[in-house]
Amino acid sequence: MAAALLCGLLLTPVAAAQLAPRATGESVMADLETARQELAARAASLPRSSLATTAGRMDSLIVALRKSLGKDAAKPIDLLDADAKADAYRARAVLLRTQAYLDAGKACLDSDAEAMAGALSSTVELALAGSGSSKQPPVINGVETEDHRPLFVLRDSRRGAVFALDGANLLDAQCEDPVVTATDGQGQRHSVQPIVTGVSPGRIELKLPDDSVLSPGSYVLRVASKRKVLLMGCVAQPEAVAAVQVAPVAKASVDYSLVATCRTPAGEQALPAVSGKMPDPGAGGTASQGIVIDGCDNPVSYAITARVAFGDEPAVPVGPFSQIATAGITAGLPGGLTLSWDPMVRQLFVRPAVSTCKGVY
Repeated sequence: MAAALLCGLLLTPVAAAQLAPRATGESVMADLETARQELAARAASLPRSSLATTAGRMDSLIVALRKSLGKDAAKPIDLLDADAKADAYRARAVLLRTQAYLDAGKACLDSDAEAMAGALSSTVELALAGSGSSKQPPVINGVETEDHRPLFVLRDSRRGAVFALDGANLLDAQCEDPVVTATDGQGQRHSVQPIVTGVSPGRIELKLPDDSVLSPGSYVLRVASKRKVLLMGCVAQPEAVAAVQVAPVAKASVDYSLVATCRTPAGEQALPAVSGKMPDPGAGGTASQGIVIDGCDNPVSYAITARVAFGDEPAVPVGPFSQIATAGITAGLPGGLTLSWDPMVRQLFVRPAVSTCKGVY
């Protein structure tokens, strides 16, 4: 019995390894090329975005990295010399940011996806312009919300946004804390500067001041840090950078058409549609509209159709949604909105819902 048990244990398959292999220059370039191709394919559905240009610039980044790595492309990037290591770290940060974009931008309005693409474009340009080397180069691999969702777009909200920079080698505990400065795409300092609320080697947590008014465009976060070097003290490190985009909420426009079906002596009859436009709910607000239906003392059912547009995007028709006259109607609209009909008070409501776009804060 013991021998059989031992034999069974020896024949039990060993669990598959969970650790990924160490990143090499070759693996980074291969993954960058895959991400570049996916980005170019996504650009076809967003012709007004910067994605096509960004895909081309990523190709330039791959060429530059291949030249920097030379014959050491097969080495783990942590074993490269200082210059090549810094270039590989910056290229890998672009890879991670691109992968995050491809995931987060799947369920976004075109206007949101285009703003997110602007942040990605800035990320690639910053990597191409990056310079400086170090044995432990600081790098920002992504910008995240407080609950670790990828962040690409900040709204001009008056509440202080809380977010974080995720990366590596951002702090040497033997030196002073890093300094984070926000600039526009041309390097000019923004009037609204982030406040550092926490810092570790792999993460810097930030908060924007309450009542901040952010200017639309690039919001580039630049991290200046130091590292302790033997006999030299704390030495300045290459700048680590990340970018998000500041963009206003696209204004929603909702047109409605409501048809009441009534019981008459001649049988059930659909009345002419009552049509109109919902009031502007404002950012995050609720819009309501009373509906006057004449000549229908005995309603049987209601049917609602709508057309929804955001900014200058084409209107999207939705519906019809129908229900018996004693029941309300609640329907989802594009952009995370909901349309509700309350037959008791004969009012339509448009309310915001949880956004399906993960990259916008």
